[in-house]
Amino acid sequence: MQIVKEKLEIDEVLEKKINNLLKFNNIKTKLENGSIINLTNTNIAYIEPHRLEIKGTTYLFFNECEDVYINDLSRPIPLKELEHFIKCTF
Repeated sequence: MQIVKEKLEIDEVLEKKINNLLKFNNIKTKLENGSIINLTNTNIAYIEPHRLEIKGTTYLFFNECEDVYINDLSRPIPLKELEHFIKCTF
């Protein structure tokens, strides 16, 4: 069994929303692309989310998903509330 990891491009609309939010709030950080991890000779695949780290908090994003996950996949918030959440945690 072999693990194959391919970079996943971030959706253009999602990237613009996040970058505009960061510029508007004068936050300097980088959005890291996620990956697709496949196990050869199986039907198992995992989509690793895009990541954004701000002051020790990791925000996870998936393409075509309107939720943002904080530190792990158990705590979602709507993307439109991300700015408010970041301001409250700074």
